[in-house]
Amino acid sequence: MTHLHTAYIYCKEVVKRSAGNFFLAFQLLPRTKRYAIYAVYAFCRAADDAVDELPDPSLRRAGLELVKAGLERVYKGNPKTPMEYALADTVGKYRLTKKYFDDLIKGMEGDIEPVALSTQQELEEYCYRAAGTVGLLCLEVFGVAGEKAKKYGLALGRALQLTNVIRDVRSDALNGRVYIPQELLDRHGVTVEDIAAGRGGYRFEKLIHTLIGLAKAAYDEAERHRPRSAAARLITSEAMRRVYWALLSKIESDPSKLLQERVSLPPWKKAGEVLAALAMR
Repeated sequence: MTHLHTAYIYCKEVVKRSAGNFFLAFQLLPRTKRYAIYAVYAFCRAADDAVDELPDPSLRRAGLELVKAGLERVYKGNPKTPMEYALADTVGKYRLTKKYFDDLIKGMEGDIEPVALSTQQELEEYCYRAAGTVGLLCLEVFGVAGEKAKKYGLALGRALQLTNVIRDVRSDALNGRVYIPQELLDRHGVTVEDIAAGRGGYRFEKLIHTLIGLAKAAYDEAERHRPRSAAARLITSEAMRRVYWALLSKIESDPSKLLQERVSLPPWKKAGEVLAALAMR
């Protein structure tokens, strides 16, 4: 028991260190579910770090293979690392669907080499793998099931990831990752070179407003499918929705800031949105 507790504390520290927004929202969960989410997030962080922190594609591929091997150990009941011990316990308690983890890793594999998407359909697939999968895993921990809940989780994951894509548009371009589909860039007469160089103007702002429209549509879809009978169990996901909606609204007020700095919310604003989610109880 002590060994398992230490494993969960390790996952908690990973979340606390690398995901301030999420860590704050996770505090709304009952302790057992909170620590389960820590374990899920720690795995996602390990996969993400494998492709973000390593310097070249061969090392990223090798790092991600290690993460995949760890996932196999988790589902075979043979964990080795603290994260794997905590995740194995969580998988057993909540019967988490392995396919969602597998799809998440497929999404990470797409980030090993430079990224260039062609169509909005490819962007939607990316959002599913990067965030929709996590949303579905969280719903399993929350104990919210059914087709309506699944549509909610997928739509909210897409909304949050689109918000990330918009916020990180320049830093991603500078790192060789262009998640804005080429068909949208062409439609608005904007090039990747323009974004990387920080060249804004009317065309860039129109492009960003188009992307904001896609994100808002996803938030609206999530709201339509939100299971009202499970409101108390969805406080954490609704807290995240409120925080990211506020971030999107801030970006919408001045899209040009995206080319100058990393747009973020002040801590008091994040805390206020998380607390406002408690009204759902």
